[in-house]
Amino acid sequence: MKTIVITPETQVKGEIETCNRLLKSNIERLHIRKPFASEESMTDYLKALDQNHWDKISLHSHHHLVDELGLGGKHFKSNQEVLATGLVSKSFHSFAEIEAETAPLSYGFLSPIYKSISKVCYAGEFDYTILKSALSQYSGMMIYALGGIEISRMAEIQDLGFDGIALLGTIWSEEDTSIRIQKTEAFINA
Repeated sequence: MKTIVITPETQVKGEIETCNRLLKSNIERLHIRKPFASEESMTDYLKALDQNHWDKISLHSHHHLVDELGLGGKHFKSNQEVLATGLVSKSFHSFAEIEAETAPLSYGFLSPIYKSISKVCYAGEFDYTILKSALSQYSGMMIYALGGIEISRMAEIQDLGFDGIALLGTIWSEEDTSIRIQKTEAFINA
């Protein structure tokens, strides 16, 4: 299944090594989400990543660096107005938000589908019958499931009709880089 990995808000041990290995893997994209990073620290972070794969990187902040450094895309929070062109994505927390969006987006994240692994007390409240119907009738941008994604749920996620998955907690809860990569590959091949 199409797989995107989102970095944790604050840097964790082995993160750069993991990101470099992920960029060389078959993931669709790597989303860099560092809301507290200064422009300088974000630039340093990016320069530690393999420049041969910068086209697979989307930034959640410091969007001007996408153009300046030749990165792949820009991501916007659900409450942000999209003022960008090119490869652009956005977060959504209801299907009504997706249907109301007027900006031309490449894809969106819908979350939380299940109880979040990385955010405490952040659980999905979707009616899966209604969600499946909405996804089957929707013909706009690609929609990626985010929130509580586990390998044991992949059959249900595919049955619901998502175009792909976005991973955060299930990958970064692991401390070992090799296990992070193995888990990501298992999702890609599910």
